[in-house]
Amino acid sequence: EAASQAAHAHAASAPAEAPPARVFLDPHQLETVATLAEAIVPGSTAAGVAPFVDRLLAEDTPEAQRAFLAALGAIQAEATARHGRPWLGLEPEQKAGLLTAASAGLPSREPRRWTPGQPVLVPEPPAAPPTLRDRFDLLKERIATAYYSSEAGMKELGWTGHLIHESFPGCPHPEGHGP
Repeated sequence: EAASQAAHAHAASAPAEAPPARVFLDPHQLETVATLAEAIVPGSTAAGVAPFVDRLLAEDTPEAQRAFLAALGAIQAEATARHGRPWLGLEPEQKAGLLTAASAGLPSREPRRWTPGQPVLVPEPPAAPPTLRDRFDLLKERIATAYYSSEAGMKELGWTGHLIHESFPGCPHPEGHGP
């Protein structure tokens, strides 16, 4: 019993193992996501965006996983159609041009807008096949969310790590904001 308690104490004090480098995407897909992320949000590599997106995808629904893989496939297909090479084989200028074209393309439908005086629940328009813009937007949303959830991204947005602030810029509240 003493040996069992010692083993338990050792296991409890041992550092947790690092999560696996990839859990859903294959190595080529993971590298593609990493380079896409860096092109969309510089600093994504250092912030660990691709492995984080990979771990999130592993826990996501099959529909969301398929949509993400379809978006990656659309970028690959566009790279091949434009330049005769997959995304990872493109020069930086070619990658920038492809992403610029994808982001400027037309979405499959206009975003739903609320009109004052109208009910909030407006029916969805009929589904249209996703465009390259739709696929790009899906990737961009996942990448940006992962980056701005990271410590680097939060610091970029002004997070200081402090939970309580003495004052807030532009807030003249005389009582302060401390505990």
